[in-house]
Amino acid sequence: MKKTLLILLIVLLFIPLSPNAKDSLGNKNDVLSFVRDAFQAQISLSDQTRTKQEISDVLSPYFSDEYQKMFWDENIFEEEGKFVTYGSDFAFYYIPFFQYSEETKVINSPESIYILQFFPSTSDGPVSYEDHYEGIMLKKMDGGWKVAEYLYDNIPKSIIERAY
Repeated sequence: MKKTLLILLIVLLFIPLSPNAKDSLGNKNDVLSFVRDAFQAQISLSDQTRTKQEISDVLSPYFSDEYQKMFWDENIFEEEGKFVTYGSDFAFYYIPFFQYSEETKVINSPESIYILQFFPSTSDGPVSYEDHYEGIMLKKMDGGWKVAEYLYDNIPKSIIERAY
């Protein structure tokens, strides 16, 4: 009994308490799954108020520290000593509303992965916009891939040409 308990305790010590950065994104499906999970992490922050540490724990597996700071400054609000995000149709530093289809392009470069999509102009609904590309850039850091940059008007032309 004592040996079993000791072995169980040793195994539990090697299991991380929180998820780490995704270290391998072998194909487009892996990349898009990671991006979906990152988006779900962001939108989960509107479910309830949280401490700064709790928000960091939710975002850290997916986003660089710099990206988290930009997201925080733009989207997180204090309520009674805790923090929350509010819903919006157009909020900066959220993962774009990708279709996760053949329209969503994944471009690998030596040090980055670009995920982008062309969004045709629209004047329907509460938000209207012109034709544009939108995306994010993943970078390898802290032993895994993390969202490092939000892309709107700053997508390199060479990446757009490779995608389309």
